[in-house]
Amino acid sequence: MTTVVSKAKKMPDVVDLAQELVRFYTVLGENERTVLEYLADPLEDAGFSCSFDAYDEAYPQRASLIARLHPEDEEPSLYLGGHIDTVPFGNAAWRHDPLGGVIEDGRLCGRGSCDMKAGVAALVRAALDFALESKASGRKRDLVLHIYGGEEGGCFGSRHAAQRPELFGKPGAGIVAEPTFLIPLYGHKGALWLTLRTAGRAAHSSMPDKGDNALLSMLRVAARLADFHLDASHSLLGKATAALTSLHSGLNSNSIPDKAVLTLDMRTVPGPDHADLARSVAETAGPDAQIEVVYDAPSVWTAPDLPWCARVRALTRAVTGVEPEVRCADFFTDAASARAVFPQLPICILGPGDPALAHVTDEFCPVEQIRAALRIYKALIADWYKG
Repeated sequence: MTTVVSKAKKMPDVVDLAQELVRFYTVLGENERTVLEYLADPLEDAGFSCSFDAYDEAYPQRASLIARLHPEDEEPSLYLGGHIDTVPFGNAAWRHDPLGGVIEDGRLCGRGSCDMKAGVAALVRAALDFALESKASGRKRDLVLHIYGGEEGGCFGSRHAAQRPELFGKPGAGIVAEPTFLIPLYGHKGALWLTLRTAGRAAHSSMPDKGDNALLSMLRVAARLADFHLDASHSLLGKATAALTSLHSGLNSNSIPDKAVLTLDMRTVPGPDHADLARSVAETAGPDAQIEVVYDAPSVWTAPDLPWCARVRALTRAVTGVEPEVRCADFFTDAASARAVFPQLPICILGPGDPALAHVTDEFCPVEQIRAALRIYKALIADWYKG
């Protein structure tokens, strides 16, 4: 017991930890390995086996942290997921230094405070508490904690980890700590991003007949895709959507462009197969366009009436005093990567902070929500491993 108490004294306060995480510059993949090593130190001290999954060979600093408490455990474990990278600060002036981790009026301020370093801090502290309690009791159950890099660029870290299912152990349920105002969310739409390209032949624009205008070819493709729509819908996720989002062609006004690039963003709901959707787009676009799948993430939906989901609601309500309504997220998350590996895995998206404050100037997260998130995560972990 003496050892456990000694280590517990070194445990970071969850708000202090969130402050320190905000002070790390992790914009779009920068310094990820550095902050993950900072988190790995106390986790290893508490008994976790930690490894780093580098998702970009050209930039070793871009990585994810994989922490397993007892990888040898054969029983279903609880999977906890979050990301450490942030979007840029933007051009507008901030009231406080976006890397200052300032607390004012009960709010932790700074880039990533809401999305989602507060949630990561609460996950890590809850995992540390469970590890030390397990060590004291002699329990040897696995708890799986993934802190990803590269989420803001397209979930690169979690997608890379998903190529190695053994990194997830044997999860029976999962929590992803994106900001939800501490309301459990049961899914989000999938995303299928396509890039279409047409090729032509350059020529002087005074002699257009000498060239082959790739832009004109792409405009015909775009006109056909303008009416492309998805019929699928879901009672809570809403309608699937398709939107043309960018068109790039030409280098100057007096040259016939020899290439054009168009992007299509589709947000999907359970049902339609993404490969079938990509083929349908190709057929609609016609033979002139070459299509590349840039991002493919399945939709996430967990039935709220599952017993575990009912427990999540009850334990969340016990902390917040609020009966959470059944809702889904408007944004997609790293949960899609876990669901791609484990199609039937129940996952709830649940974390501190208002999702409307993600990516905005003067982002913040209420301190009380950070502490409440810790209490919720500890309750969920204890509930999963009870008995």
